[in-house]
Amino acid sequence: MPVPGSASLPPPRSAAGLARAVHGRLGSVRFLMTASGIVFILVVNALIGYGIVQGRREALDAGERATRDLARMLESQTLRTAFAVDQLLRELSFALDALPDGARRDSIAVHDHLRQRRDSFAELADLVVVGADGFALHHSADEPLPTVSLSDRAYFSRMLDSRGPGLSVGAAISSRVRAGTQVIPFSRRWLDRDGTFRGVFVAMVDPTRLAATLESRNIDSKGSVILALEDGTVLLDRPQGHDRGRNGLDRLTDWPAARSALAEHDEATIRDTVPGQGAGIDSLVSVRRVQGYPFVIVATLPVAAALAEWRRDTAAWTAIGTVMTIAIALLTAFVVRQHARREEDQARLARASRRIRGILESMLDAVVTFDTAGRIVTFNRAAEMMFGVPEREMIGQPIEALIPDARGGANDRDLTALRRDGRAFPVGFTVSDLRLGGGPCAAASYPAAYPATAHSAAVGTLRPDEPRIYVGVIRDMTRRKQQEAELIASKTQAELANRSKSEFLANMSHELRTPLNAIIGFAEVLDSEFFGTINERQKSCISDINDSGRHLLDIVNAVLDMSKLESGQFELCEEAVEAHEAVGQCLMMVRDRAAAGGIVIHNEVTASVATLWVDRRAFKQVILNLLSNAVKFTPGGGSITITARPEEDGGFALSVADTGIGIPPDFMTDLFQPFRQAENAANRRYEGTGLGLSISKNFVDLHGGTLSCRSTPGAGTTMTVRLPAARMVNRPAMDIHTAAPAA
Repeated sequence: MPVPGSASLPPPRSAAGLARAVHGRLGSVRFLMTASGIVFILVVNALIGYGIVQGRREALDAGERATRDLARMLESQTLRTAFAVDQLLRELSFALDALPDGARRDSIAVHDHLRQRRDSFAELADLVVVGADGFALHHSADEPLPTVSLSDRAYFSRMLDSRGPGLSVGAAISSRVRAGTQVIPFSRRWLDRDGTFRGVFVAMVDPTRLAATLESRNIDSKGSVILALEDGTVLLDRPQGHDRGRNGLDRLTDWPAARSALAEHDEATIRDTVPGQGAGIDSLVSVRRVQGYPFVIVATLPVAAALAEWRRDTAAWTAIGTVMTIAIALLTAFVVRQHARREEDQARLARASRRIRGILESMLDAVVTFDTAGRIVTFNRAAEMMFGVPEREMIGQPIEALIPDARGGANDRDLTALRRDGRAFPVGFTVSDLRLGGGPCAAASYPAAYPATAHSAAVGTLRPDEPRIYVGVIRDMTRRKQQEAELIASKTQAELANRSKSEFLANMSHELRTPLNAIIGFAEVLDSEFFGTINERQKSCISDINDSGRHLLDIVNAVLDMSKLESGQFELCEEAVEAHEAVGQCLMMVRDRAAAGGIVIHNEVTASVATLWVDRRAFKQVILNLLSNAVKFTPGGGSITITARPEEDGGFALSVADTGIGIPPDFMTDLFQPFRQAENAANRRYEGTGLGLSISKNFVDLHGGTLSCRSTPGAGTTMTVRLPAARMVNRPAMDIHTAAPAA
C-alpha cells in the first residue's frame, strides 16, 4: 500500500504489456508509413548532398584547369612575340651593316625599311636605332627624329653596360614619340664586326597587343592575367590592370604567395586572395615562368566565378530536394490520415444531412426533390404553404401534380402551377442535380426530361447503382407578374402621351403658321403705305405687329422642328453648300440687330473654306441660332467672331465666339435640353423658348457631327460645330453619297 504523504504513482506495466504496446505501435499503418517516408527523405537528401559536394570539387578542378589554360595561352602569345622581336632585331643588325646609310643619321632608306618591318609586325608600336652616343639614328615613326639624348633610358644604359648580345626586356615606359602611349622596350646590342659597341636596336611593343588573342576570344572575361619580368615588374595586367595607377598591382614581388610559388616551382596553381584591385577576393591562381625569356605569367580566376554554375546547380538540386521532401512528407501525412478521415467523413455526412434538411425547411422558396421518374422525394415547409398540401401526401406523387409542364421546355423558366384547390398561379422553376458522395461532379448527369443547368448542388459522383436525385426550386411569381404588367401599362401610356403631345404640337404649329403669315403679310403691306399714308404712331404700331408676328412665327417653327425631331420624322434634304455663303446669308439676318446693340461682328469666313454635303436649311438654322444667341447674350461694346477651318482628320469645324455674359458651370449639363434656360425667373432679361440649342444639337447629330460649348462666366462663350470628313465635298460624287450618314 502507498506510503502516507507520498505521491501516487501509476502502476508499472508488465513486460508483456509493454511488448504488446510496442508491437502494436510498430505494426500500425501510421507508424510504418511515417518511418518509410522519413527513410526515403533521408536517402534522397543524402544522394543530393553527395552530388553537391562532388560537383563543387569538380567545379574547382575545372577552374584550376581554366587558369592554367589562360596562363599557357598568354605564355604562347608572349613566346611568339619575343621570338619574333628577337629575330627582327637580329635581321635589322645584318640589314644596317649591309646598307651603306646604316650608320648615317636619319636615312630615308633605313626609315622606310624600319617602317615596313613595323607595319608587318602587329605587336610593334615603333622601331628605334640608337647610336653609341645615346642619340637616335633611325626610327619607324612618321614624326621627326628626336634630337634629345636617349642615354637616360634603361634599355640603352643596360645595353651599354652589358657584354652579351642577347635580347633584353625592360619595364613599360611612356613613349616620347607618341604622347600618352605605354610601350615595352625589347632591346638588343648593335656590335661591329670587331665587337665594338655601335648602339642599340629597340623594338617598342604595344602591351595591349600581347593580350589581343585573349581579348578577341573573351577568355579572361571572368579572371585576369598578369605578365611580369623576373624582377617582379608588371608589364601587362588584364583586365584589372587597365587602371593600375589606382588599384592595380605594380610589382609581382608585392604578392608573397605568387613569389613563394615561383621560388619553388616553374609552374604552380595555388589559391589566394589577389592584391590590388579586387583585394580580398578568394581566387584560383596559376603562376608560370617562361622558359628562355625573362617573363613570369600569372592567371587568376575568382572562386566565385568558378563556382557560379555549381551554385546554380546547387540551388536547383536544393529546390528539388526540398520539393521532394515536402511531397513525400505530404503524401505520408495524407496516407496516414486516410483511416481517421473515413470515420470523420461518415460523421460529417450525417451532420450535413441534418443541416441540409434544416436549410430546406428554413427556405422561403418551395424546394422539391424528385427522382429520374419525376416522383417527389422531399417537400419542404414553404412548398406545403405554397401549394396547400402536406408533405406526407406528396411523397411519391409525380412532379406534374404540382407543375403540369415541369418536364418540357428550358430550365429556369416561367411556368404555371396548381394549388390544391385547383387555382393556377405563375411560378419560376429551376432544376439542379443533387449528388450524394465525395467526388467531383460528373459531366453528363441530367436525363433528357430535365435539362442541365449551371446551378448544380453536386457534391460527388454517383455509382451506377445509386439513384439520381434532382432539386427543384419553385418561386411564386404572382406579384412580379403584376408589377411587370403595371410597368408595361405605364410605359405604353407614356409613349401614347408623348406621341399625342408631338402630334398636337405639329398640328397646332401648322394651324398657327397660316394666320401668323397673314398677320405678317398685312403688316408689311400697311408698312409699305400701299393703302395710304400713315403717321409715325401708326407706323410704330405696325412695326411692333410685324416684329411680334415674326417672333411668334419663329417660336412656332422651332416647336414644329422640335416635334419632328423628337418623333423621328425630320428628313434631311442634302445638297452641296458653300460654307462661306451660308455664313454670309445668316450674318445678313443678325447684322442689324447686332449694330443696334453696339456689337461688332468679325467674319473670318470670307473665302471658299469648304463645300459641305448638308441640308441647307438645317445647316443655316444651326448657324443662325448660334449667331442669334451670341447677339442676345453679348452686351453693348462686345464682339462676335465666326471662324471655319478644315480639321486634321479631314472633317470641318465652325466656331462662333462671343464676349458675352457666359454660361454658369452648373447649367452646362442642361445646355442642350429643350425648353431650358439659365434664367428661369418670370422676369428674366433675355426672351426665348430655350429650343434653339436643342434643335441645333439635333440637326448636327443628324449630320453625324457634334456641337460643343466652351464658356467662362463673364468672359464669353465659344460654340463649335464639327462635321465628319464624309460631309466634305472634296471626293468623287459616288464617295460623297455613300459616305454621308443617313438622315
